[in-house]
Amino acid sequence: MLTIYEARAGALEPHQSPTLITEQTVWIDLLNPSREEETEVERALALEVPTREEQQEIEASSRLYQENGAHFMTATVLYQTDTAEPATTPITFILAGNRLITLRYAEPHAFSIFAARCRKPDPSLTNGTAVLIGLIETIIDRMADFIERIQGEVDTVSRSIFDMKGGTASRQRRFDVILKSIGREGELTSRARESSRSLGRLLTFLTQVANERKEDKLLKARIRTAARDVVSLADHVSYLSNKIVFLLDATLGMINIQQNDIIKIFSIAAVVLLPPTLVASAYGMNFEVMPELKWVLGYPFALVLMVVSAVLPYRYFKRKGWL
Repeated sequence: MLTIYEARAGALEPHQSPTLITEQTVWIDLLNPSREEETEVERALALEVPTREEQQEIEASSRLYQENGAHFMTATVLYQTDTAEPATTPITFILAGNRLITLRYAEPHAFSIFAARCRKPDPSLTNGTAVLIGLIETIIDRMADFIERIQGEVDTVSRSIFDMKGGTASRQRRFDVILKSIGREGELTSRARESSRSLGRLLTFLTQVANERKEDKLLKARIRTAARDVVSLADHVSYLSNKIVFLLDATLGMINIQQNDIIKIFSIAAVVLLPPTLVASAYGMNFEVMPELKWVLGYPFALVLMVVSAVLPYRYFKRKGWL
């Protein structure tokens, strides 16, 4: 879908294709565009729109470059952050003269939020650079909300690990759930890290572009502010990543301790039962000459001897604190 935003009465008014691109056009949004819509934009602005495969490339030279007077910037942006399965998508921002072209194949909520804001009078939305920095600011706000959500979930997992109560069976089931939760939080954190680093590189490139285009000082200040915000978010994501690794290590350590306790119980049981087993083995031999075989008190004596030989190691282990 091709949506064209024109500057009218201090605001940006959207128009659907096939509206012609005019001098008042400030923002052209390509959402899942057809080949005909791409061709229309390429013909009107004398530039080549990147293909979806080109958007997926990870080299900086393929994501941030200048061609025929237009500046191409591709960033990895989070979307579906309000759902149980957040994802990332590459979005290309093209500054061509006084216009911004956005190329995307997903619908991050930041775009609809910013589009609604554009319909209100805003004298700052006079060119593509202003629209671009406004979009990036909205994307950063959404990413900050997403990181705060991860923070809350990680804190919940942390409390469930260190405040865990119950028996061995119930704790084992909870450990299984916690490990899955830690894995999920680690995946979400990695996506947030990928997006923040991508936006950071884009803003560094955009700073150079703004200097080349001699943009207004206020716009340059907003770009620097956005870059600092992204750096702070990236630092917080790194902190969360380290905390998730710590929680994973703590959980695995608790699982190992629980397993060691089980093995210790079996080991002590084997040691405690070893002397009675030796007594029973001795009196279970079928030799002809065994004086105790004709002893009237031999059987109860053997039973008492086995009990005593089991109790003494148990009392010894208890006194040493091994039980």
